[in-house]
Amino acid sequence: MTSWPDFAANQPDFAHRVRRCFAIRKHATLATLRQDGSPRISGTEVDFADHGLYLGMMPGSRKAMDLRRDPRLALHCPTVDPPPDDPACWAR
Repeated sequence: MTSWPDFAANQPDFAHRVRRCFAIRKHATLATLRQDGSPRISGTEVDFADHGLYLGMMPGSRKAMDLRRDPRLALHCPTVDPPPDDPACWAR
């Protein structure tokens, strides 16, 4: 598994685009694996600090326990929000 600094050094343009995507919105979606192998989807916050990528979670949370057991994950940043002044997007 590569670290964020290694990734950013090898792919600086792509790393910049990734950081920009995660900076647009505060919350991201994290997928981890439960003990039985099924997926768990959770909300999280992402921070790029001290040359690292950090995921926000409580130490005893299910997602933290999932990641301690199996560090594989998928992370998704929001791509677009509907315009706030478009009533068609308020409730469907």
